[in-house]
Amino acid sequence: MKEQQLMTLDIIAGSSVPGLARGIARRLGTTAHFPRIEKFPDGEIHVVEGDYTPSQTVAYVQTMHPHPNDMLVEMEFTVDLLKELGAERVIAVIPYVGYMRQDTRHVKGEAIAIRSMLKMLDFAGINDIVGVDMHLHRLGMEELASFSRIKIHEVGAAELLAGKAGQGLTKPLVVGPDSESERWAAAAAQVLSTDYDVLEKHRLSAREIEHRPRSLDAKGRDVLIIDDIVSTGGTIMDVIKSLRAQGAMRVNVACTHAVLSDIDSLTGLFRAGMDEFVSTNTINNEFGIVDVSGLIADKLKTIT
Repeated sequence: MKEQQLMTLDIIAGSSVPGLARGIARRLGTTAHFPRIEKFPDGEIHVVEGDYTPSQTVAYVQTMHPHPNDMLVEMEFTVDLLKELGAERVIAVIPYVGYMRQDTRHVKGEAIAIRSMLKMLDFAGINDIVGVDMHLHRLGMEELASFSRIKIHEVGAAELLAGKAGQGLTKPLVVGPDSESERWAAAAAQVLSTDYDVLEKHRLSAREIEHRPRSLDAKGRDVLIIDDIVSTGGTIMDVIKSLRAQGAMRVNVACTHAVLSDIDSLTGLFRAGMDEFVSTNTINNEFGIVDVSGLIADKLKTIT
Protein backbone atom coordinates (compact mmCIF):
# COMPACT_ATOMS: atom_id res chain seq x y z
CA MET A 1 0.00 0.00 0.00
CA LYS A 2 2.79 2.45 0.87
CA GLU A 3 4.49 1.92 -2.48
CA GLN A 4 1.21 2.64 -4.29
CA GLN A 5 0.76 5.88 -2.28
CA LEU A 6 4.33 7.00 -2.98
CA MET A 7 3.85 6.50 -6.73
CA THR A 8 1.03 9.09 -6.60
CA LEU A 9 2.83 11.59 -4.35
CA ASP A 10 3.26 14.81 -6.33
CA ILE A 11 6.25 17.07 -5.64
CA ILE A 12 5.41 20.74 -6.17
CA ALA A 13 8.25 23.27 -6.31
CA GLY A 14 8.04 26.71 -4.82
CA SER A 15 10.24 29.46 -6.25
CA SER A 16 12.92 29.35 -3.52
CA VAL A 17 14.58 25.92 -3.95
CA PRO A 18 13.39 24.34 -7.22
CA GLY A 19 16.57 22.26 -7.48
CA LEU A 20 15.95 20.69 -4.09
CA ALA A 21 12.37 19.89 -5.10
CA ARG A 22 13.66 18.15 -8.22
CA GLY A 23 16.18 16.23 -6.11
CA ILE A 24 13.47 15.02 -3.74
CA ALA A 25 11.33 13.91 -6.67
CA ARG A 26 14.20 11.94 -8.17
CA ARG A 27 14.82 10.21 -4.85
CA LEU A 28 11.17 9.15 -4.85
CA GLY A 29 11.21 8.02 -8.47
CA THR A 30 8.80 10.70 -9.65
CA THR A 31 8.92 14.11 -11.32
CA ALA A 32 8.54 17.58 -9.86
CA HIS A 33 5.89 20.05 -10.97
CA PHE A 34 6.83 23.72 -11.31
CA PRO A 35 3.97 26.24 -11.12
CA ARG A 36 4.51 29.68 -12.60
CA ILE A 37 5.30 32.33 -9.99
CA GLU A 38 5.21 35.98 -10.98
CA LYS A 39 5.16 39.39 -9.33
CA PHE A 40 2.94 42.25 -10.36
CA PRO A 41 4.57 45.70 -10.59
CA ASP A 42 3.27 46.60 -7.12
CA GLY A 43 4.91 43.50 -5.59
CA GLU A 44 1.87 41.21 -5.41
CA ILE A 45 2.60 37.48 -5.74
CA HIS A 46 0.84 35.75 -8.65
CA VAL A 47 0.62 31.92 -8.72
CA VAL A 48 -0.54 30.05 -11.83
CA GLU A 49 -0.97 26.26 -11.98
CA GLY A 50 -2.52 26.14 -15.46
CA ASP A 51 -4.36 22.88 -16.26
CA TYR A 52 -2.47 20.87 -13.63
CA THR A 53 -4.53 18.43 -11.56
CA PRO A 54 -2.79 17.34 -8.34
CA SER A 55 -2.82 13.89 -6.79
CA GLN A 56 -4.65 13.36 -3.53
CA THR A 57 -1.38 13.85 -1.61
CA VAL A 58 1.18 16.47 -2.61
CA ALA A 59 4.45 17.66 -1.09
CA TYR A 60 5.04 21.37 -1.63
CA VAL A 61 8.71 22.37 -1.30
CA GLN A 62 9.44 25.95 -0.29
CA THR A 63 12.20 27.26 1.97
CA MET A 64 11.86 30.65 3.71
CA HIS A 65 15.01 32.49 2.69
CA PRO A 66 16.08 35.03 1.55
CA HIS A 67 12.65 36.70 1.53
CA PRO A 68 10.55 34.97 4.21
CA ASN A 69 7.53 37.22 3.84
CA ASP A 70 7.28 36.63 0.08
CA MET A 71 7.93 32.93 0.53
CA LEU A 72 5.17 32.71 3.14
CA VAL A 73 2.59 34.47 0.95
CA GLU A 74 3.53 32.35 -2.06
CA MET A 75 3.15 29.25 0.09
CA GLU A 76 -0.30 30.25 1.31
CA PHE A 77 -1.58 31.06 -2.18
CA THR A 78 -0.17 27.87 -3.71
CA VAL A 79 -1.45 25.56 -0.99
CA ASP A 80 -4.91 27.11 -1.07
CA LEU A 81 -4.94 26.64 -4.86
CA LEU A 82 -3.76 23.02 -4.62
CA LYS A 83 -6.60 22.25 -2.22
CA GLU A 84 -9.08 23.94 -4.57
CA LEU A 85 -7.74 21.86 -7.48
CA GLY A 86 -8.37 18.60 -5.62
CA ALA A 87 -5.43 17.81 -3.32
CA GLU A 88 -6.70 16.28 -0.08
CA ARG A 89 -3.44 16.36 1.86
CA VAL A 90 -0.67 18.93 1.47
CA ILE A 91 2.70 18.26 3.09
CA ALA A 92 4.71 21.47 3.22
CA VAL A 93 8.42 20.67 2.98
CA ILE A 94 9.97 23.79 4.51
CA PRO A 95 13.72 23.06 4.78
CA TYR A 96 14.41 26.36 6.56
CA VAL A 97 11.41 27.29 8.69
CA GLY A 98 11.32 31.02 9.26
CA TYR A 99 10.04 32.90 12.32
CA MET A 100 11.28 30.17 14.68
CA ARG A 101 13.30 32.68 16.70
CA GLN A 102 10.13 34.66 17.38
CA ASP A 103 8.80 31.92 19.62
CA THR A 104 8.16 33.78 22.86
CA ARG A 105 7.20 37.21 24.16
CA HIS A 106 10.26 39.14 25.36
CA VAL A 107 8.48 42.47 25.87
CA LYS A 108 4.88 43.44 26.58
CA GLY A 109 2.68 43.34 23.51
CA GLU A 110 5.15 41.48 21.29
CA ALA A 111 3.76 39.12 18.65
CA ILE A 112 4.69 35.44 18.90
CA ALA A 113 5.27 35.20 15.16
CA ILE A 114 5.79 31.46 14.81
CA ARG A 115 2.38 30.82 16.36
CA SER A 116 0.72 33.29 14.00
CA MET A 117 2.52 31.80 11.00
CA LEU A 118 1.44 28.25 11.81
CA LYS A 119 -2.16 29.40 12.22
CA MET A 120 -2.02 31.03 8.76
CA LEU A 121 -0.57 27.91 7.16
CA ASP A 122 -3.19 25.78 8.90
CA PHE A 123 -5.94 28.02 7.53
CA ALA A 124 -4.41 27.82 4.02
CA GLY A 125 -4.76 24.03 4.13
CA ILE A 126 -1.38 22.60 5.10
CA ASN A 127 -1.72 19.24 6.85
CA ASP A 128 1.94 18.45 7.61
CA ILE A 129 5.24 20.33 7.78
CA VAL A 130 8.62 18.68 7.25
CA GLY A 131 11.48 20.89 8.45
CA VAL A 132 15.23 20.40 8.67
CA ASP A 133 16.94 21.13 12.02
CA MET A 134 14.24 23.44 13.28
CA HIS A 135 15.30 26.19 15.69
CA LEU A 136 13.70 24.59 18.77
CA HIS A 137 15.57 26.50 21.44
CA ARG A 138 12.85 27.65 23.80
CA LEU A 139 9.97 25.54 22.48
CA GLY A 140 9.73 21.79 22.40
CA MET A 141 8.17 20.00 19.45
CA GLU A 142 4.97 19.30 21.40
CA GLU A 143 4.47 22.96 22.27
CA LEU A 144 5.19 24.01 18.69
CA ALA A 145 2.64 21.48 17.43
CA SER A 146 0.02 22.84 19.85
CA PHE A 147 -0.16 26.14 17.95
CA SER A 148 -2.15 24.61 15.07
CA ARG A 149 -3.64 21.40 13.71
CA ILE A 150 -0.59 20.84 11.48
CA LYS A 151 1.49 17.73 12.13
CA ILE A 152 5.15 18.75 12.36
CA HIS A 153 8.06 16.49 11.43
CA GLU A 154 11.79 17.19 11.66
CA VAL A 155 14.85 15.66 10.02
CA GLY A 156 18.43 16.29 11.12
CA ALA A 157 21.42 17.07 8.92
CA ALA A 158 24.22 16.97 11.51
CA GLU A 159 25.46 13.56 10.44
CA LEU A 160 25.70 14.59 6.78
CA LEU A 161 27.41 17.86 7.72
CA ALA A 162 29.94 16.09 9.90
CA GLY A 163 30.76 13.62 7.15
CA LYS A 164 31.56 16.46 4.76
CA ALA A 165 33.08 19.13 7.02
CA GLY A 166 35.01 16.58 9.07
CA GLN A 167 37.00 15.26 6.11
CA GLY A 168 40.72 15.74 6.60
CA LEU A 169 40.50 16.78 10.24
CA THR A 170 43.09 15.15 12.52
CA LYS A 171 42.03 14.16 16.03
CA PRO A 172 39.02 16.45 15.70
CA LEU A 173 37.15 18.08 18.53
CA VAL A 174 33.52 18.89 17.74
CA VAL A 175 32.35 22.13 19.32
CA GLY A 176 28.90 23.62 19.76
CA PRO A 177 29.02 27.41 20.15
CA ASP A 178 26.49 27.35 23.01
CA SER A 179 24.40 24.96 25.08
CA GLU A 180 21.54 25.10 22.57
CA SER A 181 23.77 23.54 19.88
CA GLU A 182 24.67 20.49 21.95
CA ARG A 183 22.32 18.12 20.10
CA TRP A 184 24.09 18.85 16.79
CA ALA A 185 27.55 18.62 18.34
CA ALA A 186 26.73 15.25 19.90
CA ALA A 187 25.43 13.84 16.61
CA ALA A 188 28.45 15.09 14.66
CA ALA A 189 30.90 13.67 17.21
CA GLN A 190 29.31 10.26 16.91
CA VAL A 191 29.82 10.27 13.13
CA LEU A 192 33.48 11.27 13.53
CA SER A 193 34.04 8.80 16.41
CA THR A 194 35.38 11.56 18.60
CA ASP A 195 34.42 13.74 21.55
CA TYR A 196 32.56 17.01 21.67
CA ASP A 197 32.20 20.00 23.90
CA VAL A 198 29.96 23.03 24.23
CA LEU A 199 31.46 26.46 24.76
CA GLU A 200 30.73 28.71 27.69
CA LYS A 201 31.21 32.46 27.92
CA HIS A 202 33.80 33.78 30.37
CA ARG A 203 34.00 37.52 30.94
CA LEU A 204 37.61 38.70 31.07
CA SER A 205 36.80 42.38 31.47
CA ALA A 206 33.96 44.83 31.01
CA ARG A 207 34.46 44.67 27.22
CA GLU A 208 36.12 41.31 26.60
CA ILE A 209 34.49 37.87 26.57
CA GLU A 210 36.25 34.57 25.93
CA HIS A 211 34.52 31.41 24.73
CA ARG A 212 36.04 28.31 26.34
CA PRO A 213 35.23 24.62 26.04
CA ARG A 214 33.20 23.45 29.00
CA SER A 215 35.50 20.53 29.84
CA LEU A 216 37.88 19.65 26.97
CA ASP A 217 41.09 21.25 25.74
CA ALA A 218 41.23 22.49 22.13
CA LYS A 219 45.00 23.00 22.16
CA GLY A 220 46.73 21.12 19.32
CA ARG A 221 43.49 19.73 17.92
CA ASP A 222 41.53 20.33 14.73
CA VAL A 223 38.06 21.65 15.50
CA LEU A 224 34.67 21.33 13.82
CA ILE A 225 32.22 24.00 14.97
CA ILE A 226 28.64 22.98 14.21
CA ASP A 227 25.32 24.76 14.65
CA ASP A 228 21.90 24.94 13.03
CA ILE A 229 22.01 28.56 11.81
CA VAL A 230 24.76 31.01 10.98
CA SER A 231 23.10 34.39 10.55
CA THR A 232 25.37 37.39 11.10
CA GLY A 233 28.28 35.12 12.03
CA GLY A 234 29.22 37.30 15.00
CA THR A 235 29.07 34.55 17.62
CA ILE A 236 30.99 32.08 15.46
CA MET A 237 33.68 34.70 14.78
CA ASP A 238 34.20 35.13 18.53
CA VAL A 239 34.30 31.35 18.98
CA ILE A 240 36.92 30.93 16.25
CA LYS A 241 39.11 33.64 17.75
CA SER A 242 38.86 32.08 21.21
CA LEU A 243 39.68 28.59 19.93
CA ARG A 244 42.67 29.91 17.98
CA ALA A 245 43.91 31.72 21.08
CA GLN A 246 43.66 28.45 23.00
CA GLY A 247 45.87 26.68 20.46
CA ALA A 248 43.37 25.03 18.12
CA MET A 249 44.78 23.99 14.77
CA ARG A 250 42.47 23.74 11.72
CA VAL A 251 38.98 25.17 12.33
CA ASN A 252 36.06 24.18 10.09
CA VAL A 253 32.51 25.49 10.47
CA ALA A 254 29.36 23.62 9.47
CA CYS A 255 25.74 24.66 9.73
CA THR A 256 22.42 23.51 8.37
CA HIS A 257 21.08 26.94 7.42
CA ALA A 258 23.57 29.48 6.08
CA VAL A 259 21.47 32.63 6.40
CA LEU A 260 24.55 34.90 6.25
CA SER A 261 22.48 38.04 6.64
CA ASP A 262 25.43 40.42 7.12
CA ILE A 263 27.44 41.41 4.04
CA ASP A 264 30.63 40.77 6.03
CA SER A 265 29.53 37.43 7.51
CA LEU A 266 31.70 35.13 5.41
CA THR A 267 34.76 37.35 5.10
CA GLY A 268 34.54 37.96 8.84
CA LEU A 269 34.60 34.22 9.54
CA PHE A 270 37.66 33.69 7.37
CA ARG A 271 39.30 36.77 8.86
CA ALA A 272 38.75 35.33 12.33
CA GLY A 273 40.68 32.18 11.35
CA MET A 274 38.17 29.79 9.81
CA ASP A 275 39.56 27.31 7.28
CA GLU A 276 36.40 25.92 5.66
CA PHE A 277 32.67 26.63 5.72
CA VAL A 278 30.06 24.00 4.80
CA SER A 279 26.28 24.15 4.82
CA THR A 280 23.29 22.30 3.36
CA ASN A 281 21.11 23.22 0.41
CA THR A 282 18.16 24.25 2.59
CA ILE A 283 19.23 27.74 1.46
CA ASN A 284 20.66 28.56 -1.95
CA ASN A 285 24.25 29.79 -1.77
CA GLU A 286 27.71 28.66 -2.87
CA PHE A 287 28.38 26.81 0.39
CA GLY A 288 25.18 24.70 0.33
CA ILE A 289 26.98 21.57 -0.88
CA VAL A 290 25.43 19.03 1.51
CA ASP A 291 22.28 17.70 -0.14
CA VAL A 292 19.32 17.02 2.17
CA SER A 293 17.00 15.70 -0.54
CA GLY A 294 17.59 12.11 0.61
CA LEU A 295 16.71 12.92 4.22
CA ILE A 296 13.50 14.62 3.15
CA ALA A 297 12.54 11.87 0.70
CA ASP A 298 13.03 9.23 3.40
CA LYS A 299 10.81 11.20 5.79
CA LEU A 300 8.11 11.55 3.13
CA LYS A 301 8.18 7.78 2.67
CA THR A 302 7.47 7.25 6.36
CA ILE A 303 4.58 9.70 6.63
CA THR A 304 2.70 8.94 3.39
